[in-house]
Amino acid sequence: MKSSFKRWLVRLLGQCLLLLLMPIPSQAQTNTENFAQFEFNFNNPGARATGIGGAFISIADDATAAEANPAGLTVLIRPEISFEIKALNYKRNILFFSHQGDFPNFNLIGKEFKNSVVSPAFATVVYPFKRVTLSAFRHELVNLENSFYTKGSFISTRSDGASLFPVKSEMNFDVVDWGVAAGFKINDKLSLGASLGRSQIDANSILARHFLEIFDESTIANKAVLQGKDNDLFFNVGFIVKPAEKFSIGGIYKKRPRFNLEHTFTVPSISLTEVRPAAFNIPSSYGVGVSYRPTDALTFSLDAVRINYSELTDDFVITITEEAVAPKDYAVDNGTEIHLGAEYVGFWKSVGIVLRGGAFREPDHRIRWVGNANDRSDPDLVNQRLTSKFLFQTGDDNLHYTFGLGLILMKDFQIDVAGNLSDSSNEAVASLVYRF
Repeated sequence: MKSSFKRWLVRLLGQCLLLLLMPIPSQAQTNTENFAQFEFNFNNPGARATGIGGAFISIADDATAAEANPAGLTVLIRPEISFEIKALNYKRNILFFSHQGDFPNFNLIGKEFKNSVVSPAFATVVYPFKRVTLSAFRHELVNLENSFYTKGSFISTRSDGASLFPVKSEMNFDVVDWGVAAGFKINDKLSLGASLGRSQIDANSILARHFLEIFDESTIANKAVLQGKDNDLFFNVGFIVKPAEKFSIGGIYKKRPRFNLEHTFTVPSISLTEVRPAAFNIPSSYGVGVSYRPTDALTFSLDAVRINYSELTDDFVITITEEAVAPKDYAVDNGTEIHLGAEYVGFWKSVGIVLRGGAFREPDHRIRWVGNANDRSDPDLVNQRLTSKFLFQTGDDNLHYTFGLGLILMKDFQIDVAGNLSDSSNEAVASLVYRF
């Protein structure tokens, strides 16, 4: 069986390499309302990593290491197949849903919208050799579905204020990584690893502004559509070093893809259609982690991950109020996530029972307005700048609390489940590992 599996794995790796060598087709985040308060969440795959707060860089001792830190693949001593399913519930608070009263005596009304996604998030096959371990994997990097509507609201800008159109937004982004990974055991204390592949995006974002709170084609004032399919290379490189028996230190760098999409802006009343390229960038990141195992049953881990969120505004596209604002008026800061986790392994008869818990801090990474909203060089444009300042505001950092349970059955099967709770999203993950 093992020889036939080796042949199958070699063919699979060959097909993945052919995919990587395919040519890339011949720029994004924009200043439309649905990209205000827009946030990505990047977590390591697998219920085990989720359960310990994502603090997995220095551990990475299961099949998800192909993405989390490929250096950890060298820990695996048996071939295995892993599969994960994930359920996500997104929460989005729309500040400008509607208002009460008339200017200047009015109050804005916000509304929370929730969207849910269930999908196969990760799958991999791993085969260890003497000092090299190979893997082929599929990882769902982004699966975002978001929809909301507003009733139109009056916002305070200067003395006369400004009115926002009622809008209806539908947003779907799916980014999938297909890749191969290899871990290299240099010696008993040092392992290196790398993974390489292609990311594929399928994007569709539609925001329609309406004259009335009647959401059909006849009331559309204008419509902004960002859509397309594209692919780009990604790669990860990492290391794990064990300076002492109970300590482990790891590091990882992840180069994320940049996609080329198309933005279309239409104004039906004057038969205007404008099409332009738009970039959609996934932020790259790098991080370090340390773990300590005081006993064979208990492990503590800590990760610090720096995410280059500023890449979100590279090639930023201005789709509305072009005469009043510029790409440099929008920015987002890079952020550092701190992950903490613990894992305890016990046994009941022949079944291993693993308890996990953790937490991490996710810094605010909303695109915000940084321009001069009160520039009086052209007073007629002040309202438009102040409106952009209102729409693109900073948010709060998010604290995530995680928990998990694992069952190890007959050394061949392992089942893990985990939860991730926060004010911005909730996540449930289930993983299955089969070793042979």
